[in-house]
Amino acid sequence: MSGITERELLARIDGDFAEGGRIGPIDLRSDIILPAACRLVVEHGLRTLDAIHLAVCVEDCPAFAGDAPIAFVTRDLDQAAAARTLGLDVR
Repeated sequence: MSGITERELLARIDGDFAEGGRIGPIDLRSDIILPAACRLVVEHGLRTLDAIHLAVCVEDCPAFAGDAPIAFVTRDLDQAAAARTLGLDVR
């Protein structure tokens, strides 16, 4: 782990997720996200949670990112293909 102990890494993660940390929850706007996810399931054959994650990225991330580029990170080939058709930079 490149000079960092497991305990230190977990402490950093806990700090990122703590109140006021770098990572926080966002509200699920079900009236927007669920119909978008449903379309992704139908059009791309995605699994439900994969479609929800992608829908959140497409619908909510632009507001958070501003002018910064958005990268969608996935190991799922079907989700990656769907993300690319939506114009996302997939990594």
